[in-house]
Amino acid sequence: MVFKKAVRSRIAARALLAAMFSASPAAFAQALTPVSIAGEVVVTATRFSEAPQDLPVGVTVINAGDIRNSTAATVPELLRQVPGIQVRDSSGSPNQQVDMRGFGIFGDQNTLVLLDGQRISENEQASVNWSAIPLSSIERIEIMRGSGAVLYGGGATGGTINIITKAPQKNSKSGYVGVGVGSYNTGDYRAGLNLAGENLGLIVNASQLETNNYRVGNQLREQNAQADLRYTGADNSLYAKFGGDGQQLQLPNALTEAKIAVNPRQPAAPLGSYTNSSGGFLNLGGDFKLGDAEFALNGGYRGRETTSALFLTTKENIAVTSLTPRLKLPFSFAGTSHSLVTGMDWENWDSNGIALPNPGIGATLKLPLSSQRNRAAYFQDSIALTPQTQISAGARLQRSTFETNDSASGTSGSSERDLRAFEISARHRVAEAFAVYGKFGNSFRIPNLNDNYSLFTGVVAQLEPQTSHDREVGTEFQLAGTNYRIAVYEMNVNNEIHYNPVTFTNVNLPPTQRSGFELEAKRQFSATLSAFANYTYATARFRDGTFAGNDVPLVPRQAVKIGATWEFMPRTHLSGLATYTGEQLYDADESNSFGRNMPSYTLVDLKLSKEAGDWLLSAGVKNLFNQNYFSYGVYTGFPTYSAYPAPERSFFASAQLTFK
Repeated sequence: MVFKKAVRSRIAARALLAAMFSASPAAFAQALTPVSIAGEVVVTATRFSEAPQDLPVGVTVINAGDIRNSTAATVPELLRQVPGIQVRDSSGSPNQQVDMRGFGIFGDQNTLVLLDGQRISENEQASVNWSAIPLSSIERIEIMRGSGAVLYGGGATGGTINIITKAPQKNSKSGYVGVGVGSYNTGDYRAGLNLAGENLGLIVNASQLETNNYRVGNQLREQNAQADLRYTGADNSLYAKFGGDGQQLQLPNALTEAKIAVNPRQPAAPLGSYTNSSGGFLNLGGDFKLGDAEFALNGGYRGRETTSALFLTTKENIAVTSLTPRLKLPFSFAGTSHSLVTGMDWENWDSNGIALPNPGIGATLKLPLSSQRNRAAYFQDSIALTPQTQISAGARLQRSTFETNDSASGTSGSSERDLRAFEISARHRVAEAFAVYGKFGNSFRIPNLNDNYSLFTGVVAQLEPQTSHDREVGTEFQLAGTNYRIAVYEMNVNNEIHYNPVTFTNVNLPPTQRSGFELEAKRQFSATLSAFANYTYATARFRDGTFAGNDVPLVPRQAVKIGATWEFMPRTHLSGLATYTGEQLYDADESNSFGRNMPSYTLVDLKLSKEAGDWLLSAGVKNLFNQNYFSYGVYTGFPTYSAYPAPERSFFASAQLTFK
């Protein structure tokens, strides 16, 4: 069925790719060469390092060179160029929502984010704290589309993003300092240090950002620092990663359609809204070789305190502890090679908060204590049936318990759920430069702390876990010097967890379905010119219930992304990114009755960078053609909408000095 849905857009997709990477018939008849996507990069799709060509699923890697040459200033901006990913801004914070494969307002709750293999996706209705991860600290980003529930648990139905930070460089001493300035009174300051010998090393990164942002009343101040202390031996390694961050953000809130027409930069009521947060983390671990086997152990703590004022004044303290031992065991059986990964996950989430009533709102004092306990065991066996064919099969068993108790209002609730996930995937290399893959399985998402209990309403919802049956087929190949990836997917979701922004309530939706396809092409035209293009066609519909046949809000049907980097002079690069986002329904329009869609928009960003000795200089422009747009809007039913106007054309420049 999903193939029939995709046919209508194939002509446009083919035209896009043909225009960008056209080749003569003779070139297409050339012998296939090895697919360069494998390269020398290792990925952690198995929670251990592997070569991409040995994995039965497709993994996209954004490497350090891609990051350096991109026009992005934050991780969400960097992810915006990836097919199947949409980024939306609803606050002016760098902690934007990242949505993989069309989950709308809860896209970030269905996209699992890891930092060095450890979960950092929040267990409440909050986006990942992207601002605590400066681009200068990142070695690469690994993106696995589709479910990652077997290895990582809930919240991975759309996909998994693993951010790998830089490790200390052996036998070196170096550092850097940098400063950036930009529109809206923006100042960006950063510094880093690497001190390492043969076995012991330390790397530190710190940054500070100050900006007034595009909207009046949207001032942002943030600070962060992180360090990685690591010992590396012949057969083992030990590390301690730790850091802290703080953010002070004023909220301009959503504007009505009428106010946007008058002045899109003005703030909206209630004036004086803000959210301030501070936090820190500690991650201890090690990797050990035991003959042919590998053992890894991670123990982590993450804490955060958030104070906010919108309709209510709230304060919340979150503490997360985790322990994740795992084992990789290679062995042979019945003439085939196996690589078995098995492990256990313990996660404790604890929250205590306070909500103070504001005059005229009608709310009452709330003092909730909430907790969630996740205990899981999993395995995944990767089998090399032949040198050309690999398959993988895995399963996960998880028990999750939730409890909340509000001593002020007297409300309480608890639940215990047993959850299961499995996945089977296969990859077959038809030729040296042509591989096909497929996978199917199921995934789940556990109701988080804010899903089950709302500080605004004081109601314990006790929602059902969200489950999904997922399938995907795809191919990766090289033709006439261009690397291609084509993937078709379908996800049937039951009890999808949803937040209604009009009624401030959390609910389980009727059954829904996500389906679509992704086309991607990358080419290195010469040693100085590279480019990419991708196209996404996505549908999200209700399969049953009151809204059967309706589209799910906040899922653009089509998206196109084109980028290029040109070294037109020695050590001088010009990079550009153009992104088109198609029309989509406004949030809260599940009934599809509004009759109007959020307008499509096209953004173009450019950056010029120059390496001069130990200096790295750059300057650029975002939203080059001054597109008026917004990436989030909500149907208010009057009939009109409210939205968060996005920035107009803006400029930036930076300078960074590296010393040794």
